[in-house]
Amino acid sequence: MLLESLDTAVSVNGIYVLARELQSMLGQYSFNLFVWTHDETFKVSLLGSASPILYRGHYLVLCTGHQITEVSPEDISMLTDDGEFAVTSSGYRAPRIGPEGIQYDIQDIVVFNFDDACDEHPALRQRFFSVGEFPPDSTSDAVIAVLNYGYPSKDQLYELDDKNHIGSRRRATTLKAHRQQSDQTLLHLKPLQRLTFDPDGLSGGPNFVIQRTGKDFAAFFAGVTVRAGQEDLYMVKSGYIKELLDASIDGRS
Repeated sequence: MLLESLDTAVSVNGIYVLARELQSMLGQYSFNLFVWTHDETFKVSLLGSASPILYRGHYLVLCTGHQITEVSPEDISMLTDDGEFAVTSSGYRAPRIGPEGIQYDIQDIVVFNFDDACDEHPALRQRFFSVGEFPPDSTSDAVIAVLNYGYPSKDQLYELDDKNHIGSRRRATTLKAHRQQSDQTLLHLKPLQRLTFDPDGLSGGPNFVIQRTGKDFAAFFAGVTVRAGQEDLYMVKSGYIKELLDASIDGRS
């Protein structure tokens, strides 16, 4: 990571974290998305990556619609730390899509509400990144790096048939802003080095931007991955996702 050579710390929601620990620390705010299958043997299936955030007091999980086209949204789940429970969502929201289909990547973002799950299993709450402040312009010169997290499909161990075991492997990638797209909701990112793994499965995962704020550095939730390749990654910016988050919360009140 670019900050590792600096004798500095980064503010994460007001708590300062040493630069060398930052990548690991932020990685805990991502997880492998599961679906409850209603099958007695193969109880869950893997669907790629997801972004868990705490916003306005609500526990929300973000992913992309193209991850869940073949499953019922009501079966989207998280596993507890002991792996014993698959906890289903208590509602979801997605942008309206016209008859012409998806025109913008932001229409691919889906928000699941996990408030009820977190009430039933309070330990899940620590897995959600608290979002209070949205980042300034992610293309500005103040940006030091963008950290991406996800669970590539080919990296996961799915051994339910003989071992009753699922092994999740998380990948962390450091990127830089490449160019602003004509679609203002979308940002094109370039990894500092060409990816050495198949990026299939990164969609839905979180990105965090590290920015200089005066003499200090701060980390913000920057957005959700919607497309990824060996040399390019595209994310929908969190500032635009905010409108969908607000609608998801206000629609339940």
